[in-house]
Amino acid sequence: MAPGRRPTLKDVARLAEVSHQTVSRFVSGDPAIRQANRDRIQAAIDELGYRPNIVARSMRMRRKGLLSVVAPATTAPHTPAKMMSATTAEAHAFGYEVEVVHVAGGASARTNRALELADSGWVEGVLSLATFDERVGPGTRPGGVPIIEFAVYDDQLHGAGIMLDASPMIEIVGRLAELGHRDFFHVGGPVGHPASDERFAVYDRAVSARGLTSHGSARGPFDGSTGVEAIEALPIDSPVTAVVCANDELAAGVLLGASRRGWSVPGRLSVTGWDNRQVGKYMPPGLTTVIVDHETVGRTAMGTLIAALRGEPAPVADFRELNTVVWRGSVGPRP
Repeated sequence: MAPGRRPTLKDVARLAEVSHQTVSRFVSGDPAIRQANRDRIQAAIDELGYRPNIVARSMRMRRKGLLSVVAPATTAPHTPAKMMSATTAEAHAFGYEVEVVHVAGGASARTNRALELADSGWVEGVLSLATFDERVGPGTRPGGVPIIEFAVYDDQLHGAGIMLDASPMIEIVGRLAELGHRDFFHVGGPVGHPASDERFAVYDRAVSARGLTSHGSARGPFDGSTGVEAIEALPIDSPVTAVVCANDELAAGVLLGASRRGWSVPGRLSVTGWDNRQVGKYMPPGLTTVIVDHETVGRTAMGTLIAALRGEPAPVADFRELNTVVWRGSVGPRP
């Protein structure tokens, strides 16, 4: 077998010294195959690294009009439901069904699975929302099946690429400054989390650029406890009047911490979040936040795959307004 070529069913048959029909029956789960042949076939599969499972499934199902979306497997509490919904809706609009395949591991594991899916005859196209390795590039079409990379997540399903845009921090800091605020504090997610790091970096630059004062940053889990602890740790005579948070859960914790200390919002503190969680607009006095347009990203990603299937140019989307600040009652003038 040539170096770099993926093993085929016939390669397994040749190494195991059986017919390819026997290998086909093996991967289909035929119990009538003799044990000696089963052992040789399994040994050949292990030696070659052949992956028969999806092939066997495709042989049983023989589905058409099906597209696969490959995404990293994760144990994170938040999954990209809005983006997946938009991706699926775009496929449905063109008459396709979608199956989402969550793959543990990094780019190599995703590439293996994408190539396996393309080889199976089970799907008509494969879209990955995270990077592939060097085996997949523009125009990769094994067996005529397009494989498209539209990388908006990393291996942990954290935002990547265009999803890291933190430019709304500039607008948030600017508006707060216009309202008279001069003393800021930041509450963010874990250090090392890409989006959390980027939002803090842009916040910090925006504060410095306007000659304002940042009295530090509290970083921790992306949940309310980080926000509560951050506010409870501020001195009673803290000059901070504006708290800028990296997501809405953190901001909810800030609101609770302020309430426990008897600090009104926005009378004593102005507070902002990010992500536009639905509950935010119902938390008194209404949380100022950032809407992230996951739907446009999802539609564009699937549209790129569909364009490849139809031999058309990929859609061009303007992501400069991917994020929009929504001003609500949690922001007011400096006290």
